[in-house]
Amino acid sequence: MDIPAALIDPLWLYLSWGLWILLTGLAAWQAPWHKLLERDSANVYFATVVVLLVLWNLKAGVLPGQKLHFLGAATLCLMFGWPFALLAVSLLVLGTTLNGSGSWETYALNVLIMGALPIALVHGLLRFSQRHLPHNFFIYIFLNAFWAAVFGVLLAGFTTYALLLASGAYDADQLRQGFLPFLLLVALPEGTLNGIAMTALVAYRPEWVATFHDRWYLRH
Repeated sequence: MDIPAALIDPLWLYLSWGLWILLTGLAAWQAPWHKLLERDSANVYFATVVVLLVLWNLKAGVLPGQKLHFLGAATLCLMFGWPFALLAVSLLVLGTTLNGSGSWETYALNVLIMGALPIALVHGLLRFSQRHLPHNFFIYIFLNAFWAAVFGVLLAGFTTYALLLASGAYDADQLRQGFLPFLLLVALPEGTLNGIAMTALVAYRPEWVATFHDRWYLRH
């Protein structure tokens, strides 16, 4: 969603930097860094970031600030946990900023919208299902992988919509015609892609998925 700095009030940019620093510090503090020393863990982590960076360059949209792309936040959160997921999105936004697709002024805001919000939603749904729903494989795939990814994109998209509308960058008609249709077109494929990816991972490489526990979801 890569919002240009010219479209946002500077106050929001300052606040976003402060919040990003706090969340990144918390993520770095809580991240289980020792896991990156395990066999293939670091390779899997950075390879996932590279694959998502490629997907982030496949964008749809009409006007600046309205361009949409796959997020992959649900995949990152389910595979590595929320701390590593947030750090990965920070790397992704860094990559897009360095290649000219974003601006340094909105770096923190873009991380929060495309990373922190959907990751928080995915993490919250995961915790809710683990505590209050049966430990069922299909619940994990359909709720925590598919629908969580869909809702994450919608949350990020509607937050972007609200910011663009509140800033006066576009009026409601422009956003309805040039933003919302693309948002809906991206959300369902995101959920489908994430659902397929997580199904394949838990079937063939469950050790790569930090939030999947065999004794919970595959017990007889």
